[in-house]
Amino acid sequence: MTYVATMKPVSQSTVFHTDNPVSGVMRDTFINLSEDIRADDALDMVRRSRLDNGAASVVFVSRADGRYMGFARLSSLIRAESGQRVGELVEGTDIHVPMDTDREQAVRLLQRKDMAMLPVLNDAGRLVGALCFDDAMDILEEEASEDAYWKAGVGDLTHHTEIVRSEKLTSGGIGYPVKVRMAFLMVTLVGGLMVGGVIDYFEGVLEAIVALAIFIPLVMDMGGNVGTQSTTIFARGLALGHIDLKRFFRVHMVRELKVGLTMGLVLATVGGLVAWAWQGAPNDIPLLGVVVGVSLMFSITTACLLGFLLPYLLLKLGVDHAPGADPFITTIKDFSGLAVYFLTAAWLLGISG
Repeated sequence: MTYVATMKPVSQSTVFHTDNPVSGVMRDTFINLSEDIRADDALDMVRRSRLDNGAASVVFVSRADGRYMGFARLSSLIRAESGQRVGELVEGTDIHVPMDTDREQAVRLLQRKDMAMLPVLNDAGRLVGALCFDDAMDILEEEASEDAYWKAGVGDLTHHTEIVRSEKLTSGGIGYPVKVRMAFLMVTLVGGLMVGGVIDYFEGVLEAIVALAIFIPLVMDMGGNVGTQSTTIFARGLALGHIDLKRFFRVHMVRELKVGLTMGLVLATVGGLVAWAWQGAPNDIPLLGVVVGVSLMFSITTACLLGFLLPYLLLKLGVDHAPGADPFITTIKDFSGLAVYFLTAAWLLGISG
């Protein structure tokens, strides 16, 4: 059996279990050979196939009954003895996907196996198509673009309403983008006033130890940067399929808690030592380093968790998490972080507010 496929539309008559099956992006341009074909004959077929370099880099091999067997690389065919059968050169017997496999899962498998083409089989185990590397890169680019739009405040581009929203945000009048972005920035405005209220409430603590004011930007900015990192990692991981929303709390949130605690411990130790050496020891306030360290530990860990949790909650509510997550994180983190900072200072340093 020798089959050099020609380009033709892929049948869409099958009912699939996913919204984006690999069958929708697979090609039917490939070389499928019987396992009994000789290597030199296979090379001749490759030369006459008119396939591009990517599609011609492998040939698929099937048994006499038509069931898929594996693939043989072009390099293996070149090095093989002229009379050697392609069935003897087969590898990757377990590397293939069913037609109803989600295309993103197929792309990730193609990446992990570092292959030029990924075979797609029907229920009978016969080769019906192949996902090419070039097409896989297009899919990844599409997902990366979707991720970028999410971060810009557009959301899921796979839905028509969000495509319309994207057009309104990036073209036309400025009324709509101003309205959408200002709605969430109002959260930051209110949060800023609340943070100012915290500072005003602990004015007596600041007056008692002026050195505390020096480290306010450190506590606020460090938490803000960590929160931004986490939201970006969440958005990219979600777009690339690395975050499973069904296992979000027991897997991803637990992991992010470990990351936050580790980063918080390291940065709190460094920041606390610097605070002690810079302002604590010279001003006879040795516990200032502990105050800064505890506050950094709390702020960084909290921001890390919020950076994953808030986008998830907004996503579940059907709200674009990109424009909404960061303002909420900033407000919650700044308010709670400064409260912990001043409360710790008042407690450890024996100052009444």
